[in-house]
Amino acid sequence: MKVLFLGGIFTECDKKNIIQKSRGGVQYAADTLQKNYIHGFSQSQAVDAVTVVNLPFIGAYPRRYEDMFYRPVAEQEAFDRATVRNVSFLNLTIVKNLHKVVRAVKVILREMKADAQRPQVLVCYSMHLPHLLACYIVKRLRKETHFCVIVPDLPEYMAVRRGLAKFVFHMLSRISYFIVGRADSISAITKDMLGKFDAGISKVVIEGIADERYIALSDTVERKKYFLYTGTLDRRYGIRNLVDSYVAAEITDYELYICGDGDDRKYVEDVAAAQPNVKYFGQLDRDSVLALQRNAALLVNPRDNDSIYTKYSFPSKIIEYMSSGVPVLMYKLDGIPEEYYGFCYLIPPGGEGLKVKLLELSRLADNEFVSMGASAKQFIIKNKMPDMQVAKLLQAIKGKDHV
Repeated sequence: MKVLFLGGIFTECDKKNIIQKSRGGVQYAADTLQKNYIHGFSQSQAVDAVTVVNLPFIGAYPRRYEDMFYRPVAEQEAFDRATVRNVSFLNLTIVKNLHKVVRAVKVILREMKADAQRPQVLVCYSMHLPHLLACYIVKRLRKETHFCVIVPDLPEYMAVRRGLAKFVFHMLSRISYFIVGRADSISAITKDMLGKFDAGISKVVIEGIADERYIALSDTVERKKYFLYTGTLDRRYGIRNLVDSYVAAEITDYELYICGDGDDRKYVEDVAAAQPNVKYFGQLDRDSVLALQRNAALLVNPRDNDSIYTKYSFPSKIIEYMSSGVPVLMYKLDGIPEEYYGFCYLIPPGGEGLKVKLLELSRLADNEFVSMGASAKQFIIKNKMPDMQVAKLLQAIKGKDHV
């Protein structure tokens, strides 16, 4: 079979330009997950060819990106065994979404026509409406095509909106659900998420995929005396809880490092300015983040289980954290499979749970940290690599569920 993957990755040719021209957050997590899926498809003997139709997930001009037009440096690139077709589009607010639909349909149909004799699987990354609309149009035109949707997030939980914006996005999300309901197969990150879609669709749960390149690099060079959080700075994800708990614990042996961007950035900056043991680095490029992870003493995910959306979410940083060989501290969350909890430190429930656990771990011997981190890394290597995870999706495409 041939896999046509409609997504939005940052290729080697364009990555530097995209980062420089972006204003605000850059979608590193989405970029990583897509590339891990592509690696998995490329490694499968059941897949003869992989083509990525690539319209990068960048912010709209003029507020979140410098250019009104996205023009790739190279129209075609190689990525693993995949061929990446980089597609230009008008990047003006609102208009960009319509133009992306037109451009994506045109390129997908051209790719299908060039290889018409081979069974085709059209994989849509995320419930991003322009991508879904493009795939839906192609599916209507070529009914024999297998249409698969990867669902890393549900649209109603992607951001907090109010007033007219909330109503508009609610209507758009209904269209997204309608289209996904017409797919042939779905890959979602939690079991509860699958319950949002029609029972007749072939379904699989793939909560995340490890990055092979990071696994290969992740032996600790020099473990240093800091706890680390990397990711979105948003109260929903527990960043204030982490900062406040660390300060209240009065830990002196370990500093707290934070990097990322989000709505609570100002709060983190203010605490870092007042507390010499709290260091804020802003939003760093992925290589810098991974280097910080490899050399930390402890990696913290402060997201708690108090919100309903945790049933529909698997924090992507969990697999990334565990891949580093550095131990992880986190809450028990509805969206995280039980098998993970034997390879991390758990925060006890209660208002002071994080504070108490941080203080407790700050008193552990280094060899205990090393042992926990090593066991987590081995768990990931044995269970969550691209070929293993994507094999589940390919079985779902063939009609065998993995729920």
